[in-house]
Amino acid sequence: MKKLLLILLFVCSCSFAQSSYIVDKKGNKSLVRDELTEVILIDKRISYVNVGKSWEKYIKFEDLDYAFLGLSYLKSFHLNQKKRAKVYFVFAEKEDKKLIGVAITVTSSTSTGRMMSSKTFYELYVVDNSETILDQIDVTSGKSDENIELRGKIAPMIRKHFSDCPEVMSKLQKYDVADEENRTILSFISDTDYIECK
Repeated sequence: MKKLLLILLFVCSCSFAQSSYIVDKKGNKSLVRDELTEVILIDKRISYVNVGKSWEKYIKFEDLDYAFLGLSYLKSFHLNQKKRAKVYFVFAEKEDKKLIGVAITVTSSTSTGRMMSSKTFYELYVVDNSETILDQIDVTSGKSDENIELRGKIAPMIRKHFSDCPEVMSKLQKYDVADEENRTILSFISDTDYIECK
């Protein structure tokens, strides 16, 4: 009897410890297993396995309302009230605005299948609660002077809107390192951990 009680206690505590979940546009919530969840940006979907199950499922971004996956928060946004929504990681959130973005790497290959090159596209936005864009930077991993200059504007933009959030400033300090092509700051966008400013 004691063994059964211990097993039930363990199972119940594990299910309450589950923190990753997906909510679709209909409001349906699915608890998902962290270790078997993958955000596939290029295909615009999330691959996941429900808690207590072993088979893989998918949700397309067009059907996603929001998801908390480990330390990351993804949400569907109608930026500037566009009809079609896009999904972004929420990096930080204050009472009146959010810092959102995404980094998508595209790899091209030859007809024989050998990789030729890859390029990462970065989008970073500050939006208000009505999803109106207050500030934005779209940049690539390219080496052009324009890209280097745009990457140099990322940290000032974040400071302008989130200087009163110590957690964001701490994360920014980690990546705002002077380098020749302003590449290190791009890791801020690749680090998808969510910060709720208080």
